[in-house]
Amino acid sequence: MAENIVIDEPTLTRLKNKYQALLDDIDLRMTNYTWGTNPDSRISLGDAFPLRLGGADFTEAVNLVKDLEKVRTNLTGRIDTTYTNATNLRWGLQYLLDDSSAVEHLNTLTAEEFDSFIPTSTSSAISGNNPPAGGS
Repeated sequence: MAENIVIDEPTLTRLKNKYQALLDDIDLRMTNYTWGTNPDSRISLGDAFPLRLGGADFTEAVNLVKDLEKVRTNLTGRIDTTYTNATNLRWGLQYLLDDSSAVEHLNTLTAEEFDSFIPTSTSSAISGNNPPAGGS
């Protein structure tokens, strides 16, 4: 049996915190970050890698450096998109929580009363209960 989807304050808060943790992790790795135990392994994904493999005449090395830069650029583009989407979700959840807390005390509708606001069928794009003459 499928599990019910629960959208309540603890769930929204948990999701907001999850997105914030993702944003914090991205922020950390986009600055100088130690990727290993070597103290010289501090690099930022946002900057070109300091990689030197021979001279300009060593075409294989030059091509490898260009290819690695292309991979880094594509990766940071995806990270940027993820960061933007996670930021929007995180703040959207925060606004939803703030707004629901601000009006929660005003909500006295029963499920039946709420259901009365939901149309069961629509026949035209014009709002209201009286369709125009000739409409269905």
